[in-house]
Formats: sequence, structure tokens, C-alpha cells
Amino acid sequence: MPAWCPARDDDPVAALRHDDEMRRPAVNAIVLGNRELGPEAITARAAERGGPLPHGEAGKIAHRCKEPAGATATQVNDRPSWSRPAPGERGTDLDRSA
Repeated sequence: MPAWCPARDDDPVAALRHDDEMRRPAVNAIVLGNRELGPEAITARAAERGGPLPHGEAGKIAHRCKEPAGATATQVNDRPSWSRPAPGERGTDLDRSA
């Protein structure tokens, strides 16, 4: 568990529950996606064809794998910071105490 949840909640049980609520949907999506070969699908399809995949096809597979993890460029750049706000600063929408 990252320090983010316990740093924002004095109750360790509540912090664990909040961490689980935040992580479970993404982790479940990643696990289910990886059961279908995950990012290795690019390599497997290239091996089947005997050469590299067209960039667009490889990009679609990569995006499909990154999206559930919140790791596309847009998701990473648009989400609020996980940093704890300095005293007196307003928290992010991820910060329940803001």
C-alpha cells in the first residue's frame, strides 16, 4: 500500500479500505487483460506474421493494455497529483480531506 492513504487518514482500517477501493477496479482490469496475453500480444502477432506489426495495430494493442492501468499518456498527464498538499494548500480530488 502506498503511503498516500495512511497519510490522509488517521484510522488504519479506513486507510486500507480506501486504498482497496481505489486499486481494485484497475488491478482487476489488468489481471483480466493479461489473461488474454496482455502486451505480449504484439510480439505473438508479429511472430505469427513473421515480421513486425503495422504501427497502428501495435499501438492499439499497447493502448488497450495501458488504459486499465491508467498509464496512457493522457491519463498520466491529466490526473491529479498524488503528492500530499503542503500545509495551507488545497488538496486534489484524490484527497478525501480536502
